[in-house]
Amino acid sequence: MLLCFFISGCSYQVINFPNKNSQSYRSNNASVSSVPSSGYHRVKRGETLFSIAFSYGLDYREVASLNKIRSPYTIYPKQKIWLRSKGRSMAKSVKATPARAPSRAPVVKKSASDIQLQKTKPRPKVASKSSSSSSNVVSSWHWPINGTVVKGFSSGGVSSKGIDIKGQKGNLVKAAANGTVVYAGSGLIGYGNLVIVKHNDVYLSAYAYNERILVKEQQAVRAGDALAVIGGKGSEKSLLHFEVRRDGQPIDPLKVLPRK
Repeated sequence: MLLCFFISGCSYQVINFPNKNSQSYRSNNASVSSVPSSGYHRVKRGETLFSIAFSYGLDYREVASLNKIRSPYTIYPKQKIWLRSKGRSMAKSVKATPARAPSRAPVVKKSASDIQLQKTKPRPKVASKSSSSSSNVVSSWHWPINGTVVKGFSSGGVSSKGIDIKGQKGNLVKAAANGTVVYAGSGLIGYGNLVIVKHNDVYLSAYAYNERILVKEQQAVRAGDALAVIGGKGSEKSLLHFEVRRDGQPIDPLKVLPRK
């Protein structure tokens, strides 16, 4: 169901901007968290598989596979979500055992007819890479707001895994491409009111520091649909933090957004 923000009488979810003294605000920068030494995350109320994978910079498909969770990826509070293989931390403590020399297998002579059958056996067809990945390409990206980039992407460290865009008070934050809302809430420290949109199996986009969220999880949106009302970070008003994730990894949004 498409967003009907402008239609009279249509209702939408409103999530208030967190208090400036809250933990969400005390963390000045949106960042990628390190995987705990335990290797797992305990689900808190309001979290989704997408938001958990997003916060650790992981591919949600790998997290789902590791925990044997199938689409639509339903999880529950207090559930243990593994972020890496259980045996990975044990790998260093396992001593290597010398491999035994393989016993020599008896030699079986092939007949001429067997050799002829091997030569004529057709090879299985392999699907072309382009056909299998075509559905994971975003046809076009759009700027989430009209504004000026005041902070760029940082590939090193965790200071900024996206860009900060300065807008104007009351600006509507819009979907950068078609997709489905997979998270709408304020549970990720450093992101304030956050909306995450899944565009396909590869790409996600995230919109942070919103004053109000206008969409619900599992809601289908099209490029240009309003997701939220612009908010800010601390004393910085009318500021949007925008991220793009490819296979769970942050990439520079300026590489996919159209040039101004």
